[in-house]
Amino acid sequence: MIELGSGEPSPGRETPDQVLTALPRICGHIAYEEFFREFLEKNKPCVFSSSFTEEWRARTDWVTPSAGAHVQYLQEHFGEAEVPVANCDQKHYDSQEKTTYKLKDYIDYWKGLRKTSSGTKQCLYLKDWHFVRAYPDYGAYTTLQYFASDWLNEFWEVREDIQDDYRFVYMGPKGSWTPFHADVFRSYSWSANICGRKRWVFYPPGEDQYLRDPFGTPIYDVDSAELSDSSKYPKAPSAIGRLEVIQELGETIFVPSGWHHQVWNLEDTISINHNWLNGTNIHVAWDFLVESLNQVEYAIRDCTEMDDWVSQCQLLLRATHGMDYKEFYAFLRTVARRRIDYLTGKGPLLSFGYWEIGKNHVIYDLKKIQWCLERLLDDERFETIKSFGEMEDHPSRLLEDVASALS
Repeated sequence: MIELGSGEPSPGRETPDQVLTALPRICGHIAYEEFFREFLEKNKPCVFSSSFTEEWRARTDWVTPSAGAHVQYLQEHFGEAEVPVANCDQKHYDSQEKTTYKLKDYIDYWKGLRKTSSGTKQCLYLKDWHFVRAYPDYGAYTTLQYFASDWLNEFWEVREDIQDDYRFVYMGPKGSWTPFHADVFRSYSWSANICGRKRWVFYPPGEDQYLRDPFGTPIYDVDSAELSDSSKYPKAPSAIGRLEVIQELGETIFVPSGWHHQVWNLEDTISINHNWLNGTNIHVAWDFLVESLNQVEYAIRDCTEMDDWVSQCQLLLRATHGMDYKEFYAFLRTVARRRIDYLTGKGPLLSFGYWEIGKNHVIYDLKKIQWCLERLLDDERFETIKSFGEMEDHPSRLLEDVASALS
């Protein structure tokens, strides 16, 4: 069971340390409550040792006796799967250009059978493969209990209208990499190396403002010589708190909310990754959603006279951010209703089907949802979004039910 102990939940989060000399490493058992207080609430990164993943099936089936990627096994068992592949040599806006491959074809490339017309080898990186969604019964891994309070994947698991999740497999040869970024919705993420090694660079929240050009675009590659060009990145010398860590085979990195990072594969590498939100960072996600809507409204401020401008802003918010106000509320409602059911005796609350969420954790969660609902209802734009008026389970009603459950 995941519990927080008998005390009241912490009312807020401490500001993350701006200058850390190294990432803390967790080499043995740590109580869930300690991880919750010291890393989730304080929004600090850390590394879990390989002992936490040594029983995973993926670390046996997907790895050769010499600790390399068992590409033959992957090709034989999952070769027909369609997977997203990024070209690390082709910049696409602030990311990398992607296309879709059959896994068997990507494995052929990885084994050195595919080259460009000039004879040089491409650098292709398989990213964001929804492996669990494609193979739900395979059991490649078990989510660590420290990451089990996962509202984002809980939301998608119980939805019947759309199939999605934020659980991914990454595979790439030595030299493949991911540009400088912060994670979707300003969520947490965790990344476990099944094989291979990675180099990570982190900057604490807020430091990315110094790593942007005069138009507000963040640096694409933090190792680029461009960063020393004062005409392009005049504030770069002011950025502090850079952290670097080498992630070894089997180790798991915890990436907190809003920490910008960049990652390189130092060897042929396979990793499993989740993005997730919960009560400890939902306020960050809400603030980022509001900030994103402000940016959308500013970008099309000269079109305020168009028909249903508010709905158009929500449409653009969903396209650029990945979620609009209505879906954010649907997300909160799903999480809240399951916790209200638990407190009213309608059975246990399980995460990923095996981690039980305890009463104190549920109370903590509902208090955080209550905070978000109050902000949503106080937002001056809320009343102008027509879709909320059509809802049977209106946010104001949900807020009353949350307050009732907590009392």
